Amino acid sequence: MEDISIKENDISSNLKGYLFFWSGQLTSLLGSNIVQFVLIWWITVKTESAIYLSLSAFIGFAPTILLTPVAGVLVDRLNRKGLLGSVDFLQALTTVVLLFLFRFDFATIPILFGFIALRGVFQAFHTPAIQALIPIMVPRKHLNRFNSVDFFMSSIIFLIGPLVAAVLYAAFPMHQILWIDAATFLVAVIPLIFIKIPKITKELTEKTEKKTSFYSEFKEGISFIREKKGLLSLLSVFTAANLFLMPLFVLLNLFVLNHGGGEIQLSYVLVFSQVGTLVGSVLFIFWKGFKKKVNGVAIGIFIGYIGFVITTLTPQGLFWFMGIGMLITGFALPMANISSQTIWQTVVPKEKLGRVMSVRITIAQMTAPVGMILSGFIAEAISIKYLFIASAILGTLALAATWFLTSFRKVEDDIVYDDESGEEISEIPSTEFAAEDVEPVNTTSVED
Repeated sequence: MEDISIKENDISSNLKGYLFFWSGQLTSLLGSNIVQFVLIWWITVKTESAIYLSLSAFIGFAPTILLTPVAGVLVDRLNRKGLLGSVDFLQALTTVVLLFLFRFDFATIPILFGFIALRGVFQAFHTPAIQALIPIMVPRKHLNRFNSVDFFMSSIIFLIGPLVAAVLYAAFPMHQILWIDAATFLVAVIPLIFIKIPKITKELTEKTEKKTSFYSEFKEGISFIREKKGLLSLLSVFTAANLFLMPLFVLLNLFVLNHGGGEIQLSYVLVFSQVGTLVGSVLFIFWKGFKKKVNGVAIGIFIGYIGFVITTLTPQGLFWFMGIGMLITGFALPMANISSQTIWQTVVPKEKLGRVMSVRITIAQMTAPVGMILSGFIAEAISIKYLFIASAILGTLALAATWFLTSFRKVEDDIVYDDESGEEISEIPSTEFAAEDVEPVNTTSVED
C-alpha cells in the first residue's frame, strides 16, 4: 500500500509563498480578461451573428474538455512550477504573434478562432495545476476563507477588466491593446520563479515497487468520484448549470447589441455582474458559509437562475435593468462555486488532487460545448429572449430533480465538523470506496 503524506505545518510555512505567487496570477488574469473582452467584442461587431459567437466559445472551450483529464494526471506527475511557467509563456507568445497579425491587417475570423483554441489548450493545463496547488500550500482550516478571498479578488479583476478594455478598444488599435497580455505575463512569472512548491512525499510499502501507469492514475480519479457518495450528483448540478446558463455567457454581447448598446454598455452590464460577485465574495470572507456547503451550492445556483430570468426580461435599452439581473447572477456564483470548491478540497486526498480535479472539471463542463453550439443556432431560430427563458426554466427543474431524487444532499455525510467553528476536523472512514483513498460571470462556465 502506498503511504503518501504532507505535514500541515509545511503547508502553513508555504502560505506566504502562495500568496506571493497568487498576486502575480491575479495580474496575469487582468491582462487576459482585457484581451478576452476586446477579442470577443471584435467578433461581435464584425459578424453580428449568434452562430459566430457560439463557435468562438465552443472553439475556445473544446480543447479544455478534451485535454483536462490528461492534464490532470500530468499535473500530479510533472514539476508544477515548470508546467505553470511553460503554459503562461506559451500563452503570452501566441498573443504576441496575434498582435503582429492585427498590426499588419492579416487578422481574420478563422485566424482568431485558431488563437482562441490555443488559449483553451493552455487553460486545460493551467486550471488543474492551480487547483491542485491551493490545498498543498494553504492550510485546510483556511481553505473556505481563502477560496472566498480568491473569488473576491478575481471579481475585482473582472470588474476592472471590462471598463479598461472598453476604453482601450475605443482609443487604441487592437495590436496595441494585445501587448497588455504579454506584459502581465512578465509580472506573473517573477513570483513563480521564487516560490517553493512542496513535494508530496511517497513511501512505498509494497514488496515490489511498481510504477503507476498513466491510465491507472486517470482511472483512479474517475473511480473516486464514482464511489464517493454524492460527488457524482454534485457534479451533475454543475453539468446542468453549465448547459442551461451557457446561452447567457455566450450571447450576452449580442443581447446588449440587440438592445442598442455598444462596448461601453456591455462593460456597464458586466460591471453590475462583477459588483454582485464582489458582494458575494465579501460575504463569504466574513461569513464561513453554510455549515453544510451543499446547501450553498443549491441556493447559489437557484439564485443564479433568478438573475438569469430578470436579465432576460430587460425592456429595450434599459441597461440598468439588465445590470440588476446580472448583479443577482453574479452574487450567486461565489456562493455556489466557493461551497463546491471547499467540498472537493476537503474530501480529496492531496496526492490525488490533480487527477481528481481534472476529472471533476471535465464532467462538470462536459455539457458546456453542447450549450455553446446550440445557443447560436437556437437563438437564430427562436430569438435570444425565448432561448433565455427556456434555459432558466429547464435549469431550475434540473436542480430540483437532483436535490430530491439523488444523493446530492449527502455528499458531506462523511465529514465531521466542529460545532462552534464550523471547520472540518476529521473524515469518517467510508466503506463505500473500492480503494481506501481518493472559477465570476466573465467565464464560459459556472465552475472552472
